[in-house]
Amino acid sequence: MKPAPCATRRLVARGRNVVDHAIRRAKRRQGDAIVSRRVRAALSLILFFTLSLARADPVSDFYRDKTLTVVSAGEAGGAHGAYGRLIAAHIRKYIPGNPAVNMQYMIGAGGNLAMNYLFNAAPKDGAYIGVPLQDLVFNARLGVAAVKYDAGKIHYLGGADTTRTILTVMKSSGVASLDDARAKEVLIGASGASGQNYMIPFVLNGLLGTRFRVVTGYPGIALIHLAMERGEVQGTAASWPVIAATKPQWIEGKLINNLVAIAMEREPSLPDTPALGELLTKPEDLSLVPMLAGSAALGRAWAAIGDIPADRLAALREAFARTLEDPGFLEEARQAGLPVAPVSWRTQEDIAVQILATPDATVARLKRMVGID
Repeated sequence: MKPAPCATRRLVARGRNVVDHAIRRAKRRQGDAIVSRRVRAALSLILFFTLSLARADPVSDFYRDKTLTVVSAGEAGGAHGAYGRLIAAHIRKYIPGNPAVNMQYMIGAGGNLAMNYLFNAAPKDGAYIGVPLQDLVFNARLGVAAVKYDAGKIHYLGGADTTRTILTVMKSSGVASLDDARAKEVLIGASGASGQNYMIPFVLNGLLGTRFRVVTGYPGIALIHLAMERGEVQGTAASWPVIAATKPQWIEGKLINNLVAIAMEREPSLPDTPALGELLTKPEDLSLVPMLAGSAALGRAWAAIGDIPADRLAALREAFARTLEDPGFLEEARQAGLPVAPVSWRTQEDIAVQILATPDATVARLKRMVGID
């Protein structure tokens, strides 16, 4: 493990002191005579090995001349892909050894395909990093059939933003409020029978009496948005930052209505949209919200998989944090309309632990609502 900066300075200073002390002793013994070449050579070797030890860096040695592969569970054309590419473009300069960085996109099974690959096929030494969807831990706690990984063995590096889920419909649907959604059927687009864009409408039907009907089969959020514009479906449950970043024309043209935020508190940028937590009064209903809402802090996470060395993991976490502070990164994110509100890896790990600790009775009720056996 590479010594800390202060420890390195102490180590170098100690080596130099050894050299200086040896030279002084040699001079005292020989009077004013010049210290022999052999003595000087031996003392130089002491300093050389001391400096070599101080400069040893196994993390840099591991990543030098390597490629860091970043596997994204989100599509390249969406906000998830945009964040991934932008971070990947800047993070290499902060990783010791400056590895090349290669993005791969592995879409499918509600984001679980990518995580299954990372857990079961990819190297687990820090050479492969995952960019999961926010439902990673949520799906694992529910026991979704597509989950083939252990959500308790994920090392978060941090996140670029919080992706609070909003139930959004096109204004052309004639649905402007939850009361309207109780009075008429509303078609909601989703990818498949996992993930929140599929589950949230069922939960709202059970808790609020809405009449959302889920239409599945869309590979990604971009195609769901296209289906909304075409009138194939009328809305979706999706991350608000995704809509804000990829569909600003919807907001500017006032083409959508936001019905509810899946959270205990309102989305700061949507102060007029009610939060699910404020609409519920029964304790058993409120107990569902933290599990549903907690995933928001995991929405822009990067994660390492496996028992990688502690110094390597620490270096990746530091590199991620420094990337999110990089002026060039921040300016490119601003130009791309990608909000940056860093979430620490500690916060993410705490939330993951909380979701995994959700009581069995709460999980069983949620599974009944969404039709999971």
